[in-house]
Amino acid sequence: MKKVLFVNDEMTMGGVSRILNTLLAHLENKDYEIDLLVLNPHGEMMDEIPEYVNVLSSTEFFKIVDKSLDDLIQQKNITGILKKLYFIFLMKTGWIRYKVLHERKKILNKKYDIEFSAKEGFCTVFTAFGDSKKKYNWVQVDYKEHNYSKNYMPLVKKALKFIDLNLACSRQVCESYKEVFDIEHVEVLHNLMDCDRIRELSNVKQDSVFTKDGVKLIAVARFHPQKALDRLIRAVSFAKKHGEKLQLVLIGGGQLEAELKNLSSALGCDDMITFMGYSSNPYPAIKEADCFVLSSLYEGYPTIVLESFLSMTPVLACDVAGVAEQIKEPYQGWIIENSQEALNDAVLMLCSRKELLSQYKLQLGQYQSENEQILQRMEELFNEK
Repeated sequence: MKKVLFVNDEMTMGGVSRILNTLLAHLENKDYEIDLLVLNPHGEMMDEIPEYVNVLSSTEFFKIVDKSLDDLIQQKNITGILKKLYFIFLMKTGWIRYKVLHERKKILNKKYDIEFSAKEGFCTVFTAFGDSKKKYNWVQVDYKEHNYSKNYMPLVKKALKFIDLNLACSRQVCESYKEVFDIEHVEVLHNLMDCDRIRELSNVKQDSVFTKDGVKLIAVARFHPQKALDRLIRAVSFAKKHGEKLQLVLIGGGQLEAELKNLSSALGCDDMITFMGYSSNPYPAIKEADCFVLSSLYEGYPTIVLESFLSMTPVLACDVAGVAEQIKEPYQGWIIENSQEALNDAVLMLCSRKELLSQYKLQLGQYQSENEQILQRMEELFNEK
């Protein structure tokens, strides 16, 4: 039985944690002994880790890994600031390699045949400098758009020499990672989807979230600058000025929540925009909507697009990494230029396409994922010698 270790930094609500849990669920009953190390074990997705997975205890040192120095300063967390500065010092000097080896001895009591860094960045460093026989690194972000490792490039480039294969979630992510880190051992492997679960959850009976006339739009996202929800709110305002009727439902929360609510009020859109807060099951609302809107500035392979398809809802997406590999048929939606002007025009266009959107929803009832091919490639990686 092969021993496999997955490493993630945290399990907050988001694409990486959900993708990881989906893969772990599909590996149950396979001939693998699977451990999961969450370096700073917190987040909503901790509760969704499959029961058969052995979750390892981390050490105090790693609890600072996903903390922002700016946030710690704002919170006046002196202890946290000092720990983070020490962590940054180790990363800058490259001495983190020796600290990782020291901490791994405290955490891990076995040798692994395979180790997966579930998220590029520090998890890559942790995995690269370990002693597992095979080392894989998942890449979920377009590094030409946003380089999370820009402050530690020498360290990460050195670490990548010890990684056997990097798995990029889309073609654009793959090419960007190759270029930014000057490497060739990168392969495209799309993210696995929990199709049955999403379809089942989308059929759960819930009270309607849509109460207005007109086209029903929805977005589910962290309220973070990357998701550019301010652009979507401005696009709704643009449509309103043209006399169109619509309702936008926003599901999620985060650092920009107050700012986005203030923007909606300032633009006079409170009658057209509904903030629903976080939901553990957004799929019935997605299914009820006429169209999902992805307004992000950048992505890697936004699985919410496929989740919308599985909920029988077409998608309007700004042109970011991964969407062209998902929106392949006309009835699946639209890909638009990644700009405010294009988003304004597209939302305005949707207001006159309600009948067409209904047809698209019916066609998406036949949507089939590529899970079989993804799992086949995963099996090959697990069994490589």
